[in-house]
Amino acid sequence: MLDARQTIEVFHLLFLRALGARVDKSLFSIKGGCNLRFFLRSIRYSEDMDLDIQTMAVGTLRNNVNRLLVEPAFVQALRTHGIELLKIAAPKQTETTQRWKLILRNTSSGADTPTKIEFSRRGLDDDRSIEPVDAAIIREYRLYPVIVQHYTVSAAMAQKVLALALREQIQSRDVFDLKLLIDAGGTAHPLPASAAARLEAAIENAMAVDYDAFAGQVLAYLQPEYQQHYRDKEVWAALQNDVVNSLWTLRS
Repeated sequence: MLDARQTIEVFHLLFLRALGARVDKSLFSIKGGCNLRFFLRSIRYSEDMDLDIQTMAVGTLRNNVNRLLVEPAFVQALRTHGIELLKIAAPKQTETTQRWKLILRNTSSGADTPTKIEFSRRGLDDDRSIEPVDAAIIREYRLYPVIVQHYTVSAAMAQKVLALALREQIQSRDVFDLKLLIDAGGTAHPLPASAAARLEAAIENAMAVDYDAFAGQVLAYLQPEYQQHYRDKEVWAALQNDVVNSLWTLRS
């Protein structure tokens, strides 16, 4: 039986496979936490999925996604994994952002779980690759391979620095994710100018995140076997210190 986090993850993976069958894979790229989870083995589940898209009219993407979500083959694929799509809403459909909010029902437990899929229409960043999602995740859920375009470590690193610097409300997940990216070689190359200009703000915000924020925002989204380890305040403090020190080394 899938828990709430796994239910969302399976839905996201099935959605990506179905979208790639409808839309040229080179036109959209997965980013954020799902990118890190699906390609860098992050232990943090993502509640929502974010993508960038280019050269596609708002109406074309809206129609493609709306049809995909009710397509019998997609509905059956969800049902095979004990998931029912209970509610679909598309509250924001603009030239910059297209967002779908969904309610998933786990048919075994009867639990309802919200998730969101959001496309940013600001073009694609450089450093992308079309690859299969990590095989271990695919095996865990007994899925067919999912091949999708995603951002590489260098691009994801720059995006996370910008996110940490620019969010109205600082998110501890950005610090947690930066640790993964740094360990994956994210500091091996200079940041692009847009991220480098915000590096000081990112460092300041990284230092401002306390353990309580991490525990409240991130801990429940970690794979269960890692949650006890990260309940230790000293573990969080060491992670935070590593991120801050690594960001300092990127200053020009």
